[in-house]
Amino acid sequence: MIENILPAIYLLASAGFILAVKWMNHPSTARRGVIIGEIGMVLAVLGTLLRAEANLHLIFLGLAIGGAIGIPLAYKTPMTAVPQLTALSHAFGAVASALIGTAEFYEKAPTGFTMAALGTETLLGFLTTTASIIAFAKLQELMPTRPLTYPGQNFVSLGTGAAAVVLIVMMVMGMSAPWMFPTFIALALAFGILLVIPIGGADMPTVIALLNSYAG
Repeated sequence: MIENILPAIYLLASAGFILAVKWMNHPSTARRGVIIGEIGMVLAVLGTLLRAEANLHLIFLGLAIGGAIGIPLAYKTPMTAVPQLTALSHAFGAVASALIGTAEFYEKAPTGFTMAALGTETLLGFLTTTASIIAFAKLQELMPTRPLTYPGQNFVSLGTGAAAVVLIVMMVMGMSAPWMFPTFIALALAFGILLVIPIGGADMPTVIALLNSYAG
């Protein structure tokens, strides 16, 4: 019975995340977006806890560690540093999504549509991770806030992204070799860096909003 309702729970959770992203883009609906996002996350966690194969000990350990880090971080962060905290939150969520996709790949070695979905998930997850870290570093002035450019930059960036997509297509077609997925991960991480370094620090809030949609 529980296995039959899990897809509905996950579907509602996904809808909550999508609506949260949409509503948080405007001040008048931001509060509503936060609430629906929280409801979506509660449903997602509940669905995971109800799964027969769920390791509850590890899950609650993860919740305890995450809460011990996240709660003090949220309370101690001044309002002026919320964009930096948001960028870090995106990075954490994105790397979690990418690692789940990586685990699925090595466990099931999928092809076809499943591999296409998994490849898209891990590509967006890994590039959002590094892009969000660069956005955080620029906002926190841990690196130069000015745009970092060099000759042939667009060619290098597009070439890196295209190479990652080509590897996904090859794996979708069943052409798999041990070096392919690690190379794909490296390209996705590099693409996230290349995507953000040519953008100035003043535009980082806009970049973070875009990365939010990628992570979603």
